[in-house]
Amino acid sequence: MKWMRVFIVGGMIATLAAAGFLTLRGLGVLDESDLGRPRAVPQGDQEIAYIAPSTATDGWERLIAAIKLLKKEWRLIHNTPEDLQIDDERAFLQLSAEVPEVGLWFGDGEGGKLWVRWYKLSNLNDSKSWIRKLARRGSPPLAIVGGDTTDRALEMSRVLVGEADNWSGPPPLFLITTATADRYLPTDAASANLSHDRWPKLLDIYRGRSFRFAFTNTRMVDAVLDFIHQQPTVWASQSVDVAPRAGIAGMDDWMSRLAFAGAMQPIHPFVVYTLAWSDDGYSKDLSEIFFRLSANRFREDYGDSGVSNIIDNYVLYSAGDYYQPNRREEIAVGLFLADDRVIAQSKRLLVLPTGTQRARRFLRTLCRRAPFETSKTVVATGDSISFNSVYRDRDVAWNIQDMPVPMVFFTHRNPIDRNAGFGKTERKGEQPSTTGTQDLLLHRDIFEAILQAGFEKGELVADGDKMRVRLKQAIWHQGRVRNRLIHPAAQGALPFFDDEGNRAAGTGEHVVWLQPKRDGMRVLPEAILSVWHVDSDGSPPRWALTDDPLHVRYDRLQEAFQEGAGP
Repeated sequence: MKWMRVFIVGGMIATLAAAGFLTLRGLGVLDESDLGRPRAVPQGDQEIAYIAPSTATDGWERLIAAIKLLKKEWRLIHNTPEDLQIDDERAFLQLSAEVPEVGLWFGDGEGGKLWVRWYKLSNLNDSKSWIRKLARRGSPPLAIVGGDTTDRALEMSRVLVGEADNWSGPPPLFLITTATADRYLPTDAASANLSHDRWPKLLDIYRGRSFRFAFTNTRMVDAVLDFIHQQPTVWASQSVDVAPRAGIAGMDDWMSRLAFAGAMQPIHPFVVYTLAWSDDGYSKDLSEIFFRLSANRFREDYGDSGVSNIIDNYVLYSAGDYYQPNRREEIAVGLFLADDRVIAQSKRLLVLPTGTQRARRFLRTLCRRAPFETSKTVVATGDSISFNSVYRDRDVAWNIQDMPVPMVFFTHRNPIDRNAGFGKTERKGEQPSTTGTQDLLLHRDIFEAILQAGFEKGELVADGDKMRVRLKQAIWHQGRVRNRLIHPAAQGALPFFDDEGNRAAGTGEHVVWLQPKRDGMRVLPEAILSVWHVDSDGSPPRWALTDDPLHVRYDRLQEAFQEGAGP
C-alpha cells in the first residue's frame, strides 16, 4: 500500500512537470528554435540587430511605425527610382521567445534584403550574451542598434570592444538610440575623486564605430539654458500665459522685442540649485553639466557674483514609491528649504536631472511643504521627463495641481508633429491622438540614416566598414536626415554627426515649456504647454514656437459628469 501511494504521488509530480513544460513551451519561454539563438542571415542579405529589453514592446511598435512612415515618404523625399519595400509578416509574433523581424529592400529585392531583428534582453540573455552569440554566428550584423540608457550603452560598448577580434568580418557599428551621457564615472577606487572633465567619454570606448542619434547631455543642457536665457517670461515673478504666437517670438520688430525683454529681465537675485541621484550615471553626468554651464552662463551675465548663486546637492539612491519620497529624497527636500541662500532669493531654477517618478516624488513633497516658495521656482531638466508623461498621461503621471511648478525640459524631436500623427484620429468618433511623436521621429532619423548608408543604388553594402564610410556622410537638410552621397546638391546642409560620432547641434532639438495657471495663489486645473525649436533663419538663432500652445486641463472627469457623458 505504501509503494502504491509513492507510485501515485510520483506519477502526479511527473504529470504536473510535463504539463508545466508544455505550457512554458507553448508560451515560447522554452522554444529552442529562438530562445537565446540569433537567426541566420540568408545569403546576399544583411542584418541590423536591435538589442532592447523584452519589455520594450512599445518601442518596437514605434520603430515599425517609423519604418512604415519612411516607406510612404521615401521616393518623394529622396527622389529614388524605386520604392522602399517592407516585409513585416514576422514583425509581431505570438510567442514571447521568438525573434521579431522586418525586412527592407528596394525594387525587386535583387540587391539584397536588410533584416531588422529584435533580440530581447532578459535575465537569460543580457547584451553580453547576445553580442557574443552574434559574433560566433559567422555573419556579423552591419550594425547593432541599442543603448536606450547610459548604463546599457556603457555595457554594450565594453562588450563590443572585448569581442572586436571574434567576428568573421569587420565588426558591426554601434548605433546608440537614447543614451545621452557625455561621460561616465569609472568604478575603480583610483577614479573616485576625478573631476567631471576627466571622466572618460562614452563614445571613446568603442571609438570610431559608435554613432549617437540622441543629443548629448551637454547639448540638452545648453539648449535648455539658452531657451531660459532668451525667454525672460520664464523668470517672471508671476505666471504669464503664452497665447498663440505670443511673447518675444511673436513680436515682429526688434525694438518691441528688445523693450519687452528689457522690461522682463530679472532684476531680483536668483539661485540655481542642482540635485543629482548618485546611483544614476545619467543623473550625475547631467547634473555636473548643468552646474558647469550654468556657472559659465551666469558669469557672463552677472560676473563672478552670479557663480556664487549656483548650488549643488545629491540624493544617495533612487529606489522609492510611485508618489512617496524615499528617506534620502525627503532629507533633500528639507535641505533645499533650509538653505537660506535658496529661500532668500526671489527666483529659483531647480535642476532635477532624473526620471518622471523621482522628480514627481520630490516635487509633490516640496509643493506640499512649501507652496509659497515653489510658486517662485522653475524646474529645468533634460529628456528624462517625457512629453507623454506631462500631456497624454498627465492626470496620473504629472498632475499640475499636485506639482504647480513651471518646467522646461528637452525633447530630441518635435513631440507635436501633426504630419507624424499627433492630434489625428484613426476612425470617425475617436479622440485625437495625444501620444507624442518625438520617439517616432527619432526612430525615423535612425532608419533613414541606416537605409541611405546601408544601400548603394539599391544594393546592400558588403560590411560594417563600408556602412561606416557612408554613415559619416549623413547630413541634416530641411528637417530630415539625408546623405551627401545621395543628395550632393543639398545647400546649407549641416553634418549630422560631429567628429566623435555624436549628433550635431542644430539637427532637430526641441524644448517643452509647461506653465501652470494660477489665480493669485490658487492653482487652477489648467496649464499651458508649448513646444519650441531653434529658428536658424535669425541672426543670432532664436527659439520660436513650433505650433500653437496646447491649453491643458486636469478636470476632464468632472467635465464629463457635468456634460452627462459619464466617466
